[in-house]
Amino acid sequence: MIVKNLIRWTILPAILILTISGCSTLGGAKKIEVSSKPIQIDIIHPAMPRNIDLKEPKWHVVSSAKIPNPCVKNEEGKRPRTKQEDGTWLCDLGKENPDWPEDYTYLDKFLDEVKKKNSGDVVFFAISVEDYELMAYNMQELRRYIREVQEVVVYYRTVTINGEDAVGGKVKK
Repeated sequence: MIVKNLIRWTILPAILILTISGCSTLGGAKKIEVSSKPIQIDIIHPAMPRNIDLKEPKWHVVSSAKIPNPCVKNEEGKRPRTKQEDGTWLCDLGKENPDWPEDYTYLDKFLDEVKKKNSGDVVFFAISVEDYELMAYNMQELRRYIREVQEVVVYYRTVTINGEDAVGGKVKK
């Protein structure tokens, strides 16, 4: 019994001494260096989005006004014509558009062009002046938003890119 107690009282302090000292008595004391310096973080930047390619629609303004069908010009650039007995004028070299009827209007011309393009069908899309102004306002808002988003992207790229050899190209300032 005394031997058991002796072993317990001998081993227990040895374990406590080794635990508290951290085994420093076995391998010697090692010096720990603590330093702080900024770490360069490589950020992969996405490529800039491609530019928006907006197409311009063709707008037609159609009226019932008569289309002038002028006479053909001669070599001097004049349009020779002769006055008839009834007071009307007759082109000496003919009309520029001989297939147009005499009372041909812009509406007639537009309808003929639409019929050619749509296999004889006539389709209209109409918009009021107020709605057109609203559409123009919306387009300006879209352009403003895109510009502001581009400014934010450029800002973050200039803040995070170090040097000119960054992924995604150079940043324009």
